[in-house]
Amino acid sequence: MKLLRAIGAALIGYLAGSLSSGRLVGRLFSPDEDVSSTTLEFPGGATLEYEGVSATSVAAHSGPIAGMLTGTLDMAKAYVPTSVAMRVWPNKPYAAIIAAAAVAGHNYPIYHGFNGGRGMAPYMGGMLAMDPVAIPITQVAGITIGVGAFRDMYAAYMGGMWLTVPWFLWRRRPAEALSALATNALFTYASRHELSRYFEMRRSGELGDLSSLRDFARSYDTMAGADQERSDDGNSEPRA
Repeated sequence: MKLLRAIGAALIGYLAGSLSSGRLVGRLFSPDEDVSSTTLEFPGGATLEYEGVSATSVAAHSGPIAGMLTGTLDMAKAYVPTSVAMRVWPNKPYAAIIAAAAVAGHNYPIYHGFNGGRGMAPYMGGMLAMDPVAIPITQVAGITIGVGAFRDMYAAYMGGMWLTVPWFLWRRRPAEALSALATNALFTYASRHELSRYFEMRRSGELGDLSSLRDFARSYDTMAGADQERSDDGNSEPRA
């Protein structure tokens, strides 16, 4: 691996990841909404304050269509440069560097005062470029383990990301395994405030266990804006 090429790959990934799809889509769908401050609601009435700009926050403010568009664009900004690197430098670590750097840019965008999201969508984009088979396998396994073994929303939501590390180790792809590890570290650090509140709610009993996959789907729909109420004049009203 050439050092200057690795630095260039990191810079490309970071600058691409710094493009804020959430701010763009938020302006188009809900120009009067502040998509950087969101109250997420879980089944049962528990709420969680989310400070950041991502598909989750856009969906909560502007509805699931806006959220899906944001998520697709966030995936693309990691997928495109990672995919190009996979073709230009096969069997080299540069694509893995770009994938991790895109998440770093998404979380700490240089264009927006380093206030970004948490990294799930660009993680998905990078993974789809590096190993598309990994996504369905690790996500299904992660959700199943998170609900079945831990009965926990966070474990189900994040389980697939965690499992990409052993997945790439099993596939004997150390660069991709390190990229997945870096992605998990970036997501966890960027989510530290929400995680602190989440585990506090779990300890206090304010947030109950997930009893089934159906409960997880309902919880995910709520966070993704599928339950969003709308006012009579058609303006979005996030549930809070």
